[in-house]
Amino acid sequence: MRYLALIASATATLMLTGASTASASDIGRDIRDIRHDRADIHRDYAKLQEERRERNYDLRREFRAIEHGNFRAAEQWDARRRQEQREINSIKRDLRRDQIDLAKDRADLRRDLRHY
Repeated sequence: MRYLALIASATATLMLTGASTASASDIGRDIRDIRHDRADIHRDYAKLQEERRERNYDLRREFRAIEHGNFRAAEQWDARRRQEQREINSIKRDLRRDQIDLAKDRADLRRDLRHY
């Protein structure tokens, strides 16, 4: 939080001292992008946890069906578990993409502040 407050105060100082509008808007845009990327990461992480819980539930049900000799139900739970795993993999890819975007936005912000 201190980091964002520091950046916000630096942006305000740049704007008050007559800084060029392009640089101030670049910094503001970078800060906004960082906030959005962090929110995306938190949202994706929450979805990932939920999907993992569902996958684990399906796995337990599959094992229980096998224990009881109900192979048709085990196949159905296996299919559901595989679908949940595909969703988990896609969320992981989204999460990694958001982390890369966040790193790029932070690098852009540092570059904009350094060149100003």
